[in-house]
Amino acid sequence: MDNLRPENVFRYFKEISDIPRGSGNTEAITEYLIQFAVSHDFDAIADEVGNVIIKKPASEGYEEAEGVILQGHVDMVCAAAPDSDHDFLNDPLTLKTDGDYLYAEGTTLGGDDGIAVAYMLAVLDDDEIPHPSLECLFTVDEEIGLLGAAALDPEFLDGHVMINLDSESEGVLTVGCAGGVRVDTTIPIGRASIKGMPLLIEIGGLLSGHSGEMIQKGRINALKLMGRFLFELDQKTAFSLVDISGGDKDNAIPAEAKAHLIVDEDDLETAKKFTKEFVSKVKREYAGTDDGLVIRVESGRTHKVTVMDPDSQEKVIAFLMHVPDGVRHMSGVNEGLVQTSTNLGIVRTGAEQFVTTSLTRSSVLSERDALAAEIISLAKLLGGAGYLKESYSAWEYRADSKLRETMVRIYSERFGKEPKISIIHGGLECGIFYDKIKNLDAVSIGPDIKDIHTPNEKLSISSAERTWDYLLDVLKALK
Repeated sequence: MDNLRPENVFRYFKEISDIPRGSGNTEAITEYLIQFAVSHDFDAIADEVGNVIIKKPASEGYEEAEGVILQGHVDMVCAAAPDSDHDFLNDPLTLKTDGDYLYAEGTTLGGDDGIAVAYMLAVLDDDEIPHPSLECLFTVDEEIGLLGAAALDPEFLDGHVMINLDSESEGVLTVGCAGGVRVDTTIPIGRASIKGMPLLIEIGGLLSGHSGEMIQKGRINALKLMGRFLFELDQKTAFSLVDISGGDKDNAIPAEAKAHLIVDEDDLETAKKFTKEFVSKVKREYAGTDDGLVIRVESGRTHKVTVMDPDSQEKVIAFLMHVPDGVRHMSGVNEGLVQTSTNLGIVRTGAEQFVTTSLTRSSVLSERDALAAEIISLAKLLGGAGYLKESYSAWEYRADSKLRETMVRIYSERFGKEPKISIIHGGLECGIFYDKIKNLDAVSIGPDIKDIHTPNEKLSISSAERTWDYLLDVLKALK
């Protein structure tokens, strides 16, 4: 780490990597930031959820320039390799390098969005960097629903120009994103006891992916496929459904699903034959997009089991068959951009309820809300209910962005080529700030980070340095 450049950036990255800061466990990093502000004699605010704002006066000659908000989130996704015994509540990350890449041994690196935290601390710590007045905003719990940004009181901020540092592709200026809303549904289920042979059906081998970035790739949603599997199996042989489960994040396309069934022992071979034929058929349908499908069937000994009653079973399977999922509408204005989509992300079955969570996104909020209402309407039709949670606004493209114009010019001057201007279907905190801060002018940038949210996450060291130099050039130009 001592040999990495920019030295101050990676020194701070190492310091924050020593502090456990998984989503929902950010008290220690909040305290670190407050102590940093105190030791540097900066004004700072920490709100009740743990967001921190550190303010630094303008450099000499920049006193009349419009202030700038630098922003990133402090929390990270905590994922470890199967053979890792890392304790994310207590252990520091073990940072290592491999050529141009920085990674954490056996775990996620937290480059998303630790590099933003390190950039901001390095800017605050260096009095030789020319810049307008700065408000460095460190938000919490971005990875579990943009919760810190949603809770922030905008009265704490004075600026209307924001550089968000939570992108993962160098040379890309993100200037808009979709809004989203979580849709939870419940369907009541009745139970009865029968005797039969238990079957475990497990769907796996799928690619998955982020539902904002990969929803247009044509990948299989394991939960939707389970609904189809059960519907078609019902045409071949009788069975009783015990439960269905799968998915653990609303913003990830589910890669796995499982269901427990009860069948007559005489129907076991029929179920196995159907499964083989079903897998072959689906692989043909998804050839080239998601063709690694595996469905495992495991049988047990015959005994008495509590299952769903026939009416409840029919409703559960009908919901999975008919709930919207995937791309609903491509943008007619921005070619290649998904305008509206929804992802069935989580399914759980309790003793008395079948529970699901979907994440609906759109850059047009009326269409987002209409699609969410469609899911709720389906649940109600089947005797259940639906609820909207954790909504956030779209970050709309701003045609007259002075910040974007400046950042395009500076990028072209430094690198001799135009940056890519991007509007994404995923959600960014800028969407929430766009709704909270009147006339917000914002752009999101960041260095190259690969395989985020996985133990294979790695940050390009050279890209981090180039992005740092670019950021300093932009701050210097905002006079």
